[in-house]
Amino acid sequence: MNPDRRTETFQTPDLIRLKVEIPKGRISVTAAQTTETTIVLTAAHGDGLARDLIAEAEVTQSGNDILVRIRRERRIMFGWGGDIEAEIRAPLDSALHLGTGAGRIETSGRFGEVEAQTGAGAVRLDAAAEVKARSGAGSITIAEVSGSADVKSGSGKIELGRVGADTRVTTGAGDIEVGEAGDSVEAFTAAGAVKVRRADHGRVRAKTMAGRVSVGVAKGSAAYLDISTMSGRVHSELDAAEPPADGDKRVELIIRTMSGDVNLARA
Repeated sequence: MNPDRRTETFQTPDLIRLKVEIPKGRISVTAAQTTETTIVLTAAHGDGLARDLIAEAEVTQSGNDILVRIRRERRIMFGWGGDIEAEIRAPLDSALHLGTGAGRIETSGRFGEVEAQTGAGAVRLDAAAEVKARSGAGSITIAEVSGSADVKSGSGKIELGRVGADTRVTTGAGDIEVGEAGDSVEAFTAAGAVKVRRADHGRVRAKTMAGRVSVGVAKGSAAYLDISTMSGRVHSELDAAEPPADGDKRVELIIRTMSGDVNLARA
């Protein structure tokens, strides 16, 4: 038996609601076609404090709810050890609630509703139905969200691949990039660039105090423009056209910059 590692396995033939709370370390959850949920807690670098916390951890099942909770230890708040790695394998499309005081959160595979929060560290999510992600200081990367995404970082770059519905993105300092927009995008950064690679309908509202805003409007979609910049320039590849007919796709662009250029192009 390895004193640095604890493994628990639960029978979960249906979708689960997984909640993981660790004070410090890394949370990694993988989606799989499985009827079991396997949880592996490891003390990073054989740390003694982490080993004790793992032994005392609350790891339970109540119906379709799985809980992994590790108590907060005062010494961890002052940086003295306690790093824990939580690696979990769970059924596809399950709901996740993941939190750590300091550390990295990552998922692989397709999940349902995902909530991820770290006080300081990166968040990297694969595919999900809905996402709410927070980092006090760190980058956030999300590959695909079929529904809505609500993402915020105190300081760090935010990247989203494809979003099916509404997107709300805020960072205090860092770039924002959305690959394919859904119904709407609201993006704000105090210091950084905002880039939406492709939007074919809905509304894009982007604001930056110091940085560039770039938006790609899909071919065949009309664009309504409301753009203001204090000291930047506006560059547009969009041609003037007649108002779109009923049923035609249209995008409303509301863009504000203080000291950055605005670039509009066809995508």
